[in-house]
Amino acid sequence: MKDLRTIRIFLSTLFFIGALAYLVVSPTIHPMAKVVEKVQIVPSLIATGMGTIIIWLGITFVFGRIYCSTVCPVGTLQDIVIPLRRFIPGLRRPFSYKKPRGVRYHILIIYGVCLVLGAVAVSFWIEPWNMMRNICGAINPTRAQEAWLTLGIGMGAGMAAGLISALSIAICALMTGRGFCNTVCPVGTALGCFHDFTLYHIEIDPDKCVNCMKCEEVCKSQCVKVVGRHVDNSRCVRCFDCLKVCPNDAIRYQWNRNLRATPLIRKVKTR
Repeated sequence: MKDLRTIRIFLSTLFFIGALAYLVVSPTIHPMAKVVEKVQIVPSLIATGMGTIIIWLGITFVFGRIYCSTVCPVGTLQDIVIPLRRFIPGLRRPFSYKKPRGVRYHILIIYGVCLVLGAVAVSFWIEPWNMMRNICGAINPTRAQEAWLTLGIGMGAGMAAGLISALSIAICALMTGRGFCNTVCPVGTALGCFHDFTLYHIEIDPDKCVNCMKCEEVCKSQCVKVVGRHVDNSRCVRCFDCLKVCPNDAIRYQWNRNLRATPLIRKVKTR
């Protein structure tokens, strides 16, 4: 079970390197670079690649938000930045459970309307693949120049947009972990809407949990609440960090829902 984290890190590293190769160097540098672009959800939707969308819906229904932890380049970028918290005074504290914010659904609706109306500029600011394109454009402006021209902005403004995107993601990752994924990102919010129907999900076994709090403190999505044995699977990005740190195998990625083996309240027979 704990090997899932190792597999996730390997896949996310592979796709992140492929995304950098595609966006910074050239789409033809390696076949993997083209694959990375084709498996992105929003670019596939815009290019009417419904096959990719259907595949991702199927994967999400089975495994949950695997896309956010393996394929999304902005998600991996945040995972790279988050460990830097330990070197910053004031941020050397563990994570803790935070209540979900309803604004994520408002952003998703606004984003969907803008996408239908052709307001592509919105996509370049909050959709992860286009944000990564902006960030990489600051490194190699000639690769992103065509995209910037479609928005009617020059190279200088495009580079500034890329730097702003990079800075925003870095600050958000340092302050809130995966807060961008669960508050701003429309793709993450859309995938999280299926959490009640996913076959596999993160569950806390109430009879094994000893309240050590390790899973809650390491959860960068801040969706694990040890008190109450609750995991908000709509925000869980399936990083599997919690599985690795649990000393009693009390938090698991499983098919079925947990039931208490030892009831806490028993009915008293009356004579």
